Amino acid sequence: MAKNSGAPLNAELFKAWKIIPDVVDEVGDPFLDVRVLYRDQVEVASGLAMRVAQTQGKPHVEMRGRAFGSSGDLYTFMMVDPDAPSPTNPTFRNFLHWLVINIPGQTPPTSEIWETGKEMVPYMGPAPPEGCHRYVFLLFKQKGEIMVDSIEDRKLFNVGDFMKQHQLSPPMGGSYFYAKSGDDLEHTGNQSPF
Repeated sequence: MAKNSGAPLNAELFKAWKIIPDVVDEVGDPFLDVRVLYRDQVEVASGLAMRVAQTQGKPHVEMRGRAFGSSGDLYTFMMVDPDAPSPTNPTFRNFLHWLVINIPGQTPPTSEIWETGKEMVPYMGPAPPEGCHRYVFLLFKQKGEIMVDSIEDRKLFNVGDFMKQHQLSPPMGGSYFYAKSGDDLEHTGNQSPF
């Protein structure tokens, strides 16, 4: 069983953590159940800290609920760091850590999204050089199959431009955590340290 002690994700938490507007301008309605689990079934609990060492391996992602069972629906999943290289000087906002496209809506929770979809940017675990960084996972519904040009530079990835270019919905699901350089964890609740 996954270990989770975070609050359920919603637009208010995205605003409290400044994911709205630092990453996206809005979230979709309804906001769907997406679970992100790292090794040893440690679940990303929105707003809680994770140790950098816990997050180096590619996580397992589960999309749950009736909305995901629709035949023909496709999704995009990404992970970004809006605080790169430092929260006080985020000149590389939003650093792209992972991008998977064309994920079938009927992907079973036991399958890996990078195997059922197409991994465009391989997973890169967090490595915050300075300060406390937010790591944000987002799930978008696609209008159909999309093609994405090779992304060579992970720095300055523009989530909004990517959404417009590929006609993606506002985020339909997601999660986030924070990590600090040196794995020095001080925050364990859902109050934003930002």
